[in-house]
Amino acid sequence: MAEFVVVIADSIRGQGGEKTMAEPLENTLKGSVRLGNYLRRLRVGYGYSLRRVEERARAEGGEIDNSQLSRYEKGVCYPSFDKLRVLASVFNVSVQAFSDVVDLEAFEERCPEVEDPAELTAAGEAAARAGDYGLAFACFEKAVEQLESIDSGAGAEVGQARVNLAHVLARLGKLALAEQELKQALRVADRLDPAVAARALLALAGLHADQGDLFLAEIEAERAERLSRESGDTAASAMAVHTIARVFADRGRHAEAIERYRAAGEIYASLGNAYEAARVRVNIGARFVALGKVREGVRLLRAALQEAQASGYRRLEAQACSNLGEAYYHLADPAQATACFRRSDSIAGGGSERYPDLLFFNAYYEWKLAVDQKSPTREKIAFGRLKVLRSSLERRFPEVEAFDALVERGRSRA
Repeated sequence: MAEFVVVIADSIRGQGGEKTMAEPLENTLKGSVRLGNYLRRLRVGYGYSLRRVEERARAEGGEIDNSQLSRYEKGVCYPSFDKLRVLASVFNVSVQAFSDVVDLEAFEERCPEVEDPAELTAAGEAAARAGDYGLAFACFEKAVEQLESIDSGAGAEVGQARVNLAHVLARLGKLALAEQELKQALRVADRLDPAVAARALLALAGLHADQGDLFLAEIEAERAERLSRESGDTAASAMAVHTIARVFADRGRHAEAIERYRAAGEIYASLGNAYEAARVRVNIGARFVALGKVREGVRLLRAALQEAQASGYRRLEAQACSNLGEAYYHLADPAQATACFRRSDSIAGGGSERYPDLLFFNAYYEWKLAVDQKSPTREKIAFGRLKVLRSSLERRFPEVEAFDALVERGRSRA
């Protein structure tokens, strides 16, 4: 919850007031229209009246009268943290989801003036390929809104639009919101085109892999592959194989992962999907490094880096640099490793959209380098960066697990 507190504190400072966090937030802050709309959608989705939410809040041990909730929904004022905890229990969502909703307000001004859903989708896809997930989010969210106004949210086009939206929400680190979008799309799975249902399942598998639930992720990916094959959706089939490869990689089954990545890459190439084909090549290089075939991994990663840079694939460029840094770390070449991590930092943190997972990965290895070189000052700085980045990172991967274990050991000793 640190992230939400920071948002609220910044809002207080931005209004120039002398108020403190000790005062009830609903008395100090202008509310959030986006948060209000989100609360209203949750309430309507459950079929609750304002009075019913008041009753449910009391059953959860809290007090939120219907007039308070009405003010929150209209964006007149913010709920306090205690009220948010109660609302999270009532609607069965995480408090982090409320924080994420507020964070997304930063992208509202980037919402395109285009009204046509197809144009919005094309613009969102182009932004996602360029690594500008904030713009992609604005495009896909508006596409969902436009499509819902046409067919009331039950059609295949809305389902696909929600899958697109969930994809960029996951890239922005808003995993809880992404999962909600996917579950909403799958609620009408019997009315969805099998290809759309397959893509929704694939995105859900990716989210569960990000959260460390590899067993569920593999089941969903395999089911998605069957659906995509039956529907003749070759692109979705490639993504399913790609997702299974990712699960194998996360499980440490690197040789099997390489085999699946190559299969996915061949399908992407046949479809002319240059971005995903390039992403597969970065992943294959990283798996060779994990297998201990580091020099072959470096060769593949350098080729993938040149391709990503030439094509303007910003995230892939940053990812390739991170993976190269890891490779040089294993080759005991700290100078090259540091140069790669810093180049990745410059790309991952310097554009219109930051990539906190890559920044965390880089900071983790810079911390390890500082420990190896017995540099306490650099070690302290890198560890401080890790703590800051970890507070806003939902995705789990081996470096996150290792850091969490290290912090937990430190707490146990204290």
